[in-house]
Amino acid sequence: MKKVMIFSSVHPCDDSRIFHKQAVSLSKSGYEVELHAISDVEEKRVQGVRIVGVKRAPNRFRRLLKGYELYKRARKSGADVFHFHDPELLPWGVLLRLRTGKPVIYDVHEDLPKQIYTKVWINPKIRRPLSTWAHRIEKGLARKLTAVIAATEPIASQFTGVKHREVIKNYPLPMPMMERQDVGKNQILYVGGVSRLRGYDEMIQMMDHIPEELQAELHIIGPLQHIQVSVEEAERFSERRIYLHGRIPFTEVQQKLASGKVGLVCLHPIENYRESLPIKMFEYMSAGIPVLATDFPLWKEIVEGSDCGFTVNALDPKEMAERATQILTDAELAKSMSVNGRKAYEENYNWHIEEQKLLRLYQEIGS
Repeated sequence: MKKVMIFSSVHPCDDSRIFHKQAVSLSKSGYEVELHAISDVEEKRVQGVRIVGVKRAPNRFRRLLKGYELYKRARKSGADVFHFHDPELLPWGVLLRLRTGKPVIYDVHEDLPKQIYTKVWINPKIRRPLSTWAHRIEKGLARKLTAVIAATEPIASQFTGVKHREVIKNYPLPMPMMERQDVGKNQILYVGGVSRLRGYDEMIQMMDHIPEELQAELHIIGPLQHIQVSVEEAERFSERRIYLHGRIPFTEVQQKLASGKVGLVCLHPIENYRESLPIKMFEYMSAGIPVLATDFPLWKEIVEGSDCGFTVNALDPKEMAERATQILTDAELAKSMSVNGRKAYEENYNWHIEEQKLLRLYQEIGS
């Protein structure tokens, strides 16, 4: 049995892509899998995967030092394959490849050069040269590795010269059709990391344009990023039926999905998002929730091409409210979108398809 060590200095140990999809899929296929990722638990075993906790770094500089800690763990692990998920771990991945001669995989979730333009903590004057520098360094180091896995085709296309390249999209896990729960409320959902570039302000403003008689509720589920909300502000939100849940267990997210009537993925029109495939969009589809998404061409093709929702100008809260209201007030339309979304998920947008590509790549690099 071959042993795989998956590691990250950023992502939590229960990350959907890393643990629930990749680690569990590999374990079920006969690999011995060890996952080192952010956790307060020192060690545990879940679904056949040995999870070893990594303490969360208090700042970005200390996070960089986590790379050396993970490198030392990797050298002691006795693994046959190494699979890491963060760009700051690239130098350590290259060193592992050179020192052990074993396969090393870099899993790229985001377009790093474009992502730099969205970082509020980076001085706008240096973002362009920093982005160019990051592109050269990332791609240069990646060529020294065995394989690169990318979350989208546009990301994968940047890694020329890498022997093994595979696009493994972040589609949801196969799941049975949820029994829709009518809790008697018009619940609008947003699930995922929350930032201003991901539409936080516009979602809040949208609620001012939805007719009061609908008594619509907005449930924002996920950690706030660079957003501070006081207790008083949260109370005022609650009076407007706006609820900030923060990060909640996966089982609770599923409960919310079962009762939601509109799913939001109205990210700002920036380059980093234009070709992305946010998992929340496909989770809404799998749960039978009509989708309200940014009118990027790719997203329009998915959402409106599947007749499972609407695309809108994500900078226009009034348009967002109009489309949400249309779904909330037209039961026949909402039902049709619900059925169509689920059908598209089952036929085109689920993890089972991507799992086969992951296992094929592991077979190739291990042969």
